[in-house]
Amino acid sequence: MDRVSYEILELIYALQRQKRIIVSIGMLFLVSFLVSYLLILNIPWIRNFGEEILLALFTSLNLKNIGSMGASEVFLLIVEHNLLVNLLNYILNIFSTFVVMLNAFILAYVLSVIGPLKFILLIGPHGIVEIPALILGSSAGVVLFTSLVYRLKGDRLKASLQFFDSLRLFLLSMVLFTVAAFIESFITFGIKSLLL
Repeated sequence: MDRVSYEILELIYALQRQKRIIVSIGMLFLVSFLVSYLLILNIPWIRNFGEEILLALFTSLNLKNIGSMGASEVFLLIVEHNLLVNLLNYILNIFSTFVVMLNAFILAYVLSVIGPLKFILLIGPHGIVEIPALILGSSAGVVLFTSLVYRLKGDRLKASLQFFDSLRLFLLSMVLFTVAAFIESFITFGIKSLLL
């Protein structure tokens, strides 16, 4: 068996072994999204908080000039941001779950502002790849944390298995984030210009 086939099989096994963590993070995202949406619709100060967070995000990403950028420049900006967030997720270990909840809150705020149809058109194309990437990236951080726990318990075999599973999930999420950035740059921004 060649190295590429081996790594693909190991990735599949890692996804199976870490299924419980991945599903749990996915459920955390979904519940956070739904609860955030309901709170944003019903509590004005939470809606204002969402506006402040989104404004801070746009400012930190320097998105004021995004309209004058070419698709390839937008792609590089988005890839850089997504990969940095993913790396932060991985390093934060178990605390990466807060990044997942924050992203769910931001998406819920965007939904409340632009409405369901525009949300599906503007977030759907890249979100269908980016949200799983976020969930896998956070899962990789949690799996890395379990690796550290096994290491402290003295179980080197399980620690090693968890560590390599976390790396595989992390690398897969990096690939998915890159694909999502491509879709967002070259497709979503085209849809946005048609809608506006």
